[in-house]
Amino acid sequence: MSLDPTDPVERARSLIADAGAAAIVTDDVRAADHPDIAVVVSQERRRRSVEFPFDIDAEDLAYIAYTSGSTGSPNAAEITHGNLINLVNWTHEAFDISENDRVSLSLGLAFDAAIWELWPALTAGATVHVMSDIVRNSPKLLYRELLDQGITIATVPTAIAEALIAMDWPADTPLRYLLTGGDVLRAYPRRDLPFDLVNNYGPTECTCEATWALVPAGTANNRGLPAIGRPIGGVAIHLLDEAQRPVPPGTEGEIWIAGKSVGRGYRNKPALTAARFRPDPFSGVRGARMYRTGDRGRLLANGEIAFCGRGDRQVKIGGVRIELNEIALALQTHADVATAIVTAPETDGGRSLIAHIVPTDPSRPPGAIELRRFLYDRLPRAYIPRAFICIDAVPLTRNGKIDFAALPTPASDERPVRCGDDLSLAERRVADIVGDVIGVDHVVLDDNFFLLGGQSLQATEVVVRCREVFAVKIELSDLFEADTIGAFAARIEARIAQHVAQLSDEEVRAALRS
Repeated sequence: MSLDPTDPVERARSLIADAGAAAIVTDDVRAADHPDIAVVVSQERRRRSVEFPFDIDAEDLAYIAYTSGSTGSPNAAEITHGNLINLVNWTHEAFDISENDRVSLSLGLAFDAAIWELWPALTAGATVHVMSDIVRNSPKLLYRELLDQGITIATVPTAIAEALIAMDWPADTPLRYLLTGGDVLRAYPRRDLPFDLVNNYGPTECTCEATWALVPAGTANNRGLPAIGRPIGGVAIHLLDEAQRPVPPGTEGEIWIAGKSVGRGYRNKPALTAARFRPDPFSGVRGARMYRTGDRGRLLANGEIAFCGRGDRQVKIGGVRIELNEIALALQTHADVATAIVTAPETDGGRSLIAHIVPTDPSRPPGAIELRRFLYDRLPRAYIPRAFICIDAVPLTRNGKIDFAALPTPASDERPVRCGDDLSLAERRVADIVGDVIGVDHVVLDDNFFLLGGQSLQATEVVVRCREVFAVKIELSDLFEADTIGAFAARIEARIAQHVAQLSDEEVRAALRS
């Protein structure tokens, strides 16, 4: 398993305990958080004798990947070596990967799809180029890096892919395939794009990928949204009704996945495994199972599958699968929150998380900043809602179910207002950039970017814009590690001072003249 280094320490510890991990490989900084099981890898200590068994069976566990669960707690999907080998072999064949390829690692190691980026490339002898956080989250910087590094195969989140295919690419671009997945693809490539765009679909529980489609040139206006394609090698897709019977072609049904990609189940959750991993009556193979995705799809006339949305309360935002109940459950542990409902409405700007709160004491409702700070220590940053709305009671339908349509939406004037004076030029410019990106009228130096409602992709935009304005090297980690906007601005000012100190007198005079 891989852990996101930006996750709160307590969350990381709970996942490690649930997985039963005997050791973790980390650096000196994070080793202190896990002193009993940390194996430190650093420049000073890069060697340690560790014996690994090489007598591995196809049914042995290869890795586990945590994904949100419908009960509000993360689930660990267990994937075997047989599952992984099937993915690797199909990827080699489908994309003709060889030692001549240069493959990007663009999704982050804590994202389960990084398995798909890494192992097919390494087993083919290809070179793997690891993208930094700031590069992989910025279409403009990623475009430049793909060209500069001669990348031939790249995998990126859907939103990034849509931005990349809209750019102008040189005819001799080394890139052969741009692979994407995780969200609904809404764009088609132009006819002059010098590489193939591949749309993929597959849950964590089925070894990352279950279907694939080469996306033809065109527009959504004349052909609808791009399909998720056909099953990968060794996999079967069934579209079933509520009684688990196949639906007719063209009719919407639930997507069930069968074949060699179906994982072993959920770690330490036999009841959930039994509910989601069912016997496969279609294969004719004794003991075969299929996985119930909760997604909807329909078979098109050309044999491809069109994705029709999710049938449960899980959503994907920025390629991250989020279980809304997990956020609500965390909110309801706050002393001032009686009930919480989290939604992810889709607007022109994409999906965003909205939390509706029934306060314990209506006369003293908790504020948005307080709730963000509370969740900030308990959940990944991608799980922090953009807005918090207090309601008197949960609206219900006539059948007694939550009436999601009756929940209020954030008003356009509900942005938090901050004020700040006596700022340096750099502090003022940083505050203006942050406020513009996340929609806050004014920002003060003791504000925290994420507690103001900033999200990871917005953090990337802030760093890119600061790089352009100040013309010094700024990393995404500078913003993540800074407790306040003032601390982030101070880092930038230190970089500027360092840069100026390295200039010659003539270079300083030239800069002043310009």
